[in-house]
Amino acid sequence: MPDTYVKALAERSDYPRFERDGDGWQALGTPEAKLPMGAALLDLSIKLEEMDAHQIDLALISINIPGPDLAAEPSEADELARIANDGIAEAVSRHPDRFRGFGGLGFGDIDPSCREVERCIDDLGFVGLQVFAYVGGKRPLDDPAFEPIWELLAGRGVPLVLHPGPSPSGPVYADYWLGPMVGFMFDETLAALRLILSGTLERHPGLKVLLPHGGAVLPLLIGRVDRLSGNRPGPRDHISHAPSHYFERIHTDAVAHSDSALRLALQEMGAGRVMFASDAPWVPVEAHVKILEGMGLSAEDSEKVWSGTAKAFFGL
Repeated sequence: MPDTYVKALAERSDYPRFERDGDGWQALGTPEAKLPMGAALLDLSIKLEEMDAHQIDLALISINIPGPDLAAEPSEADELARIANDGIAEAVSRHPDRFRGFGGLGFGDIDPSCREVERCIDDLGFVGLQVFAYVGGKRPLDDPAFEPIWELLAGRGVPLVLHPGPSPSGPVYADYWLGPMVGFMFDETLAALRLILSGTLERHPGLKVLLPHGGAVLPLLIGRVDRLSGNRPGPRDHISHAPSHYFERIHTDAVAHSDSALRLALQEMGAGRVMFASDAPWVPVEAHVKILEGMGLSAEDSEKVWSGTAKAFFGL
């Protein structure tokens, strides 16, 4: 998290905000969405040390939860996004050979949001736009108001990177740490599926989408989605093909947390649509390295997953 973004959130009394928690911070996106922010999320030197330890040459960085879109006042949301994006750009500028950045949006007003996307691409040199599964923790990504943003990304060839965050199911996830354990995967899956079923991917054939965490649960359910969407009116009203046709355009990362889950992602999506990621510092890098090394991939597929897929997808 950039220092400037942390400072801006620490000065807020409303959501989103940061509050002191011992030597670190606690991030509050909503009353239910609370996450500890330790030094590894705030100190770039720790990330560089971890990258060096695991021979990671280049990392793609972004802000984490909470996003600027959670601010209730549109102008505040847009300003927080600018602060966050400038902070990511500053970090990249200090280590241009080690980092590339993803931009983010406040979604306060669409025209300023579109201008911020263009600034992220043209001025800050970002290689992707990260958005949370529900804008402001409430609005799905297929909301027609967001159409100009997807059109802009498609036209510029810049990927849309989905990320979990606060959602309408937040109160249900509040107990037992259910959000990070499973709720995030459901929210990501629904976000991607809504982009498919709404016709967003059909209307914007150039829109590239990254659905993280091994494709969440969509690789497991895409066959069910195809079958059940095809035998009743409604699900396919906005698309010309089966949902799996559009799923073939979606990429993912290898943060699957188990051998079987990663094998499923590779089986359903192929090495050309799966890329290494670490989810650090939430999970030790070596955990995902070990799982990926145990896949027994061919030399060609191994090159794709470790670096080639990401290079092609993000234009690195």
